[in-house]
Amino acid sequence: MNPAIVELNDSEVRVARGPEIVLRSPGFAVAKHKELLLGEIAAQQCRLNPRAVYDRFWYRLNQDPITNPVANVRHHADLAHAHLLAIHQQSGRPEHVIFAVPGNYQNEQLALLLGLAAATPFKAVGLVDAAVAAVAACAGEGEYMHVDIHLHKTILTQVRVSDRVTREGVQVIDGAGLSAMVDTCAWAIADLFIKQSRFDPQHLPETEQALYNQIHACLQRLRNGPETMLAIDYQQVQHQVRITSAMLADALQNHYRRIITAIPSGMDCLVSDRVSLLPGFRQQIRCAGILAETCVFQGCRTHVSLIRSSDGGPALPFVTTLPAAASPLIQTATESPYSRTAVKPRQQDRVTHILHNNRAWPLGPGRIYLSAIGGAPLTGPNGSQCCVYSIHGRTEITAESATGIFLNGQQLAAPAALVPGDRLGFAGTDTGYTFIYVQG
Repeated sequence: MNPAIVELNDSEVRVARGPEIVLRSPGFAVAKHKELLLGEIAAQQCRLNPRAVYDRFWYRLNQDPITNPVANVRHHADLAHAHLLAIHQQSGRPEHVIFAVPGNYQNEQLALLLGLAAATPFKAVGLVDAAVAAVAACAGEGEYMHVDIHLHKTILTQVRVSDRVTREGVQVIDGAGLSAMVDTCAWAIADLFIKQSRFDPQHLPETEQALYNQIHACLQRLRNGPETMLAIDYQQVQHQVRITSAMLADALQNHYRRIITAIPSGMDCLVSDRVSLLPGFRQQIRCAGILAETCVFQGCRTHVSLIRSSDGGPALPFVTTLPAAASPLIQTATESPYSRTAVKPRQQDRVTHILHNNRAWPLGPGRIYLSAIGGAPLTGPNGSQCCVYSIHGRTEITAESATGIFLNGQQLAAPAALVPGDRLGFAGTDTGYTFIYVQG
């Protein structure tokens, strides 16, 4: 039986069984009335009782005691063990697990992780560096900096790709994590509420929690367009603010600067899907590609025989090198003006369909038109904002209106060639289209 794969990133621990991610569980715990809440349910309550929140047990995977012990939880390792048990149950109780772990974990932390796993119903059968696994799934020859973000840190992993993906160094930017960045976004958004409606969502725990619960979805919408709306209901009144990507990018610059200054000048970067949510960050580095959330799992599945221990002993080797992708999607290259992933020109790089709200429409030989209203592509220009067409063997998009059309978060100012994965958004709406390749 193929093992389940657990990606240990405390911003969202992900579990894949086969080709699908079956569980997402952020590294939060809340002690509530002598009961320990874990994962998403804890994250959704962390602002209601901040003194009862624990969110550093994967960041500090050790046996240091925690403040205010609860039930049988005495230290960070106990919290991590409780989280592992919950993950195991919620992901369908797999018998065998491969861990894809952060590159900064030392031997002591890896040994502790395996010790915790030994006290669970599943058996750990492999350890692999998460960045190496992700790069092995898709990157072509070159030298890259893999950029990933956790709750309390950003990890920069330098990798060299030839016939193999080899890890060459790991840097940790402590404090530059999603927790601090979400706090910064919350303060900036709260300031907008105060200025626009004299409503302070951080004044009460309930409204502050409502704000925090929406920030991730807000960042996702801003990836498709320059602005979005955020609303909070309080005392039967709905308070709304309009949030722009540029505003949050400005607020986050101090965090970004700490990460960017640690990246060697001129080095091509591969960013995780988590990093791609950060407004304006990719435009400040040489981004050679955005790695899909499935890349870690794809790399592990492809090379499971090299990662999985043959003897299943307690001292698993930590895999930090893997064969490179046989058919790489990403090559060393700076992003285009529209910040798309750089890819080799291959047959599967043609755009064949347009995806919107989980429905895909094929591209035909003629022109089709897209509207900010959403829905099916139009056959004529009336009511449309942009036009998609084929020319010289490639697919291009051009704007029908002067402003408000965004390709991969950048305003569409000229006709642009499309590749699979490009995202189209419209100012002031949540409408988004994704251009994809469907194999016939």
